[in-house]
Amino acid sequence: MSLRGVVDADEMVAGLVVFTVYARSDLGVCSRVLQVLALRQARVECFVADCTTFDHTLVRGLTDVSGDVMRLSVVVSIDGDSELDQLTKYLNRVVDVYKVEHDFRI
Repeated sequence: MSLRGVVDADEMVAGLVVFTVYARSDLGVCSRVLQVLALRQARVECFVADCTTFDHTLVRGLTDVSGDVMRLSVVVSIDGDSELDQLTKYLNRVVDVYKVEHDFRI
């Protein structure tokens, strides 16, 4: 069975991206991240805030951060690479966000 023909090569199809946002452990940061996504009219599929303590010094770029760090996982439906770049840029500008990674793309 072939899956060929499900999507044409020139057809624009939305993809899913999982953003991992490392931020100060505060629920106010969660609301600011959601606010940025709402203002950019991003289609949020899933939002998970992990407030458990973990050793953030093992994450590259967070070795100098003191205090607790929270991980936010955000699954966003995007239309293209330009939207991915814009969302990454805007999430990095949120107050108390230390680092943003996009880990997975479907």
